[in-house]
Amino acid sequence: MSEKKLHMLSYEHGGYVLWWSEVEKQLTLKLGWLDKYPKFKFGLDYEAFTFDECDRIAPHINKIIAETLEKYPDRFALGSTTYGQPLSLYISEESNARQLIYAVRTNLSHFGTTPKVYAISEFALHNQIPQLAKQVGYEAGILRSHVMGFGYPRTFDSAWGNWIGKDGTALPSLPTYPDEGEGYSNCTVDNWILTRWPDHADGIGPEDFEKKYAKYEPLIASRYDDLCNGREELTALVEKTDRYDFILLEDIPKICGEAKDELRTTDNDFHGRMPWGYCGNEIFNDCRATETRAALAERLNAFSVMLGGKCEQEALEEAWKNALVLQHHDITICGLFNDSHRFAPASLKASDSVIASSAAYVAPKFARKDSEGVFAFNTNSFPVKEWIDTGRTYGSVYDGDKELPTAVQDGKLMAYAEIEPLTAKRLEFKSTPASKVVNFCYDAQKGILSTPEYNIKLTSKGIAYIDCARSGRRLVDNGEGALLEGWVVDGMEYSDAVWTVTFEGGSVKAVQNGTVGCIPFTFEMRLTAGSWRIDCRADFDMNNEKVGHAGRLVDEMFESHTIDGQLHEEKLGFVMNLCLENDRRMYRDLPYSISEWDGQLWKSGPFWHPDMLILTDRTVTPEESFAGTTYLNGIYWFALRDKDWGMSVFNRGCMGSAVQGNKVTVPLIYADEYLCGKKMLKGHFGGEFALYPFLADTTLTDIHRAATAYNYPVITAPIAKGEGELDCVKVGSLEGSKDVIMTTLYAENGMILARMCNFSDESASVKLDSFAGKAVAETDLLGNDTKALTSDVLEFHPWEIKTVRLAK
Repeated sequence: MSEKKLHMLSYEHGGYVLWWSEVEKQLTLKLGWLDKYPKFKFGLDYEAFTFDECDRIAPHINKIIAETLEKYPDRFALGSTTYGQPLSLYISEESNARQLIYAVRTNLSHFGTTPKVYAISEFALHNQIPQLAKQVGYEAGILRSHVMGFGYPRTFDSAWGNWIGKDGTALPSLPTYPDEGEGYSNCTVDNWILTRWPDHADGIGPEDFEKKYAKYEPLIASRYDDLCNGREELTALVEKTDRYDFILLEDIPKICGEAKDELRTTDNDFHGRMPWGYCGNEIFNDCRATETRAALAERLNAFSVMLGGKCEQEALEEAWKNALVLQHHDITICGLFNDSHRFAPASLKASDSVIASSAAYVAPKFARKDSEGVFAFNTNSFPVKEWIDTGRTYGSVYDGDKELPTAVQDGKLMAYAEIEPLTAKRLEFKSTPASKVVNFCYDAQKGILSTPEYNIKLTSKGIAYIDCARSGRRLVDNGEGALLEGWVVDGMEYSDAVWTVTFEGGSVKAVQNGTVGCIPFTFEMRLTAGSWRIDCRADFDMNNEKVGHAGRLVDEMFESHTIDGQLHEEKLGFVMNLCLENDRRMYRDLPYSISEWDGQLWKSGPFWHPDMLILTDRTVTPEESFAGTTYLNGIYWFALRDKDWGMSVFNRGCMGSAVQGNKVTVPLIYADEYLCGKKMLKGHFGGEFALYPFLADTTLTDIHRAATAYNYPVITAPIAKGEGELDCVKVGSLEGSKDVIMTTLYAENGMILARMCNFSDESASVKLDSFAGKAVAETDLLGNDTKALTSDVLEFHPWEIKTVRLAK
């Protein structure tokens, strides 16, 4: 019988972001090993953006890679499976799709090849990856986050199996073995050995790995780690050891054969953390702004194309690619302002150019000879009620014969409109003054602000309480008042200032200007008649003050270990105390998913390395959840509820919270020591979020739609006088289950594509129709037809993501 082998997978993690100065040097070094060591194989885990950037600034590097792929087709390969190496749990659903789409297309455009196995270095994993990966052509995956600084998946007692994700899609995958790596601030055991042995591996070598995991056949040790960490000593050891060999991603399915074990995951099997508030949260806010603006731009451009306008595919690609590389984990967690200040403006500029050119083509088609108007397009697949920017500073606005409530906000005339799903329409502008609508009352002496929905008591310390005006239920109870608090310089500080309340037609604005410690702030709260949503914005003027409390010990037995930047409850943030009972539950949205968070407890302890945090494998009891601190994160929203009601928080970039009993802290600013670099702040920083109370009969999909509308507002443009034939156009319709939500609509390569997801545990069906025609085929994420459609009714299994091609 032949000796059991240890297969080693080695891929160079790096690329343009953070590692550019090392790329050519390390590539040249490793290519030399191919000639020196005949058994050596390796691949490149550069973000695919690097290849686009090389074309611009260093085309010879792409030439070297192409020539090596041709010279060593079985020993050298690409391992770039995302365009911008994001931490995928914290980017939008469409960003997740585009990270995969543009990686595949970029690899193919430069080299004519792309990986067939999905693998990553840092945490680009979540419960919908099997479905997304298969829809761009991946045949297998590696269910390992090799570097676990900011996330890791669960382990499985298996050598090889089918990773079964949220919707039931099965992706043959190599799992993380038990005790191989499950915790923060570390890497998997095999990744550690393959990058540190023999000098810095704490005496742990390949033989130790073989012994510890001898039960697994085939046994594969994988490395997706920094390009400067390859070890020639290990390469030489493999060369002279018969039972050791190197493999490439493409070798894994051949070696492992048919996947039989079930590696079934849940949303809560993917543990992530992020340094919310770091860099004033500016980079996270920019990531949200760029991804939502690109999606809005492509939806409007799709409508323009339906009317005969130009497809702005090149500009949209520029918008998306800059947004995707902005999401790079090193830009977000290392606070690389030089990169963020390049990619964010470039993305927004490209998106805005598409919006401007598409609106310039579409809006005149809604013109009238005798009056000006406002073009309004709800790009969401559900109705919305929103304040929209009319592009004017005065006057009145009508929807047909109905005058809309208006308000002047920051010098802009805003109109409160209700617009049907996927509908573009003309609103009439009149120069006559708007009717005065007063739905609010403020008793300055008592500090009571009353709206049709709420009674809110304001004090110098912030918000004392928020009551539901209709039921009398107390929603928030902050005692004498609370608003902003955090560790500033040497201790905990709390906001204290006078409120100014201004009525603005159908809305009211309450503003507090003051200081938290020595930091000046402005907090603005807007409420609208007919809406439960309370829009909030906090702005801070920073002058290099220390904010937040770094260096808290995790455990006395590991005195050197700290969680720099992770203590959200001591950052400068918005605070509120909810009036929930002990059966409180917590929910959040994730990429193409909504789930309950079980609030897993922390424990610390030695692993292979002492600096390791591990989560327990049990859920938290209600009593424990009230006693401890839970970090609750969601892309667009998170929520807490009991049997009667709940409170959700929508966000535009700060996706996390600290929950201590019924106290919720939304972190907005952190400036202090951090494991990826100290960042002090000088200048203006702010953040937007919204409070959205809901009753027990509100579904999670209802909350998700409301949070989505907050992030994807109605697109508007002024309409000059002219000859137009359109008044109201149903750009598309999605009739049937309310759980199916369209996540985007876009024109590409002569096609109109629509993508939807069933946000439900139940099967669903919808009838899709559009101005461009009917759905004629299902496609994969790359736009390739996979199934011809003979019915206009689309069937979805739970949590299924489906893309369709529209045609007349």
